[in-house]
Amino acid sequence: MQCGTVLFFNDISGRGKIITDGGEFIGVSHKALRRDGYRALDEGERVSFESVRRKSGLEAHGVEVIDNRA
Repeated sequence: MQCGTVLFFNDISGRGKIITDGGEFIGVSHKALRRDGYRALDEGERVSFESVRRKSGLEAHGVEVIDNRA
């Protein structure tokens, strides 16, 4: 598992970006979030995730909020 910080998340499109602790930019989709109900992230939240290489680049999978102090 990797850790990172949410740079931004667009509630309308359900997509955003995470920057890993190593400085890599990872795309994130609301479908990748492990939570019930409305799925969204807030800027500055700390998250853990696995990264998967897609045609469009790296994408987060199995995203869990580990610190929601944005």
